[in-house]
Amino acid sequence: MLERALDTAESLDTLADRGRIVPELGDPAVRELFVHRYRMLYRVLEDRIVIEAFLHGARDFATWRHGQTES
Repeated sequence: MLERALDTAESLDTLADRGRIVPELGDPAVRELFVHRYRMLYRVLEDRIVIEAFLHGARDFATWRHGQTES
């Protein structure tokens, strides 16, 4: 699983726009790819890609997002 996640993250170097826009956010700069049952959320910046989260698909996204805004 770890190897697949790392391979997916590394592939973003050349194909960052292939992930879908995260439906809960609607921000074209924040995209996601699925690795098995996990969602890899990442932000596409001009000079780099930032992995924002690696969440299980069954996790409540709103709860995770709320925790991020409190930090």
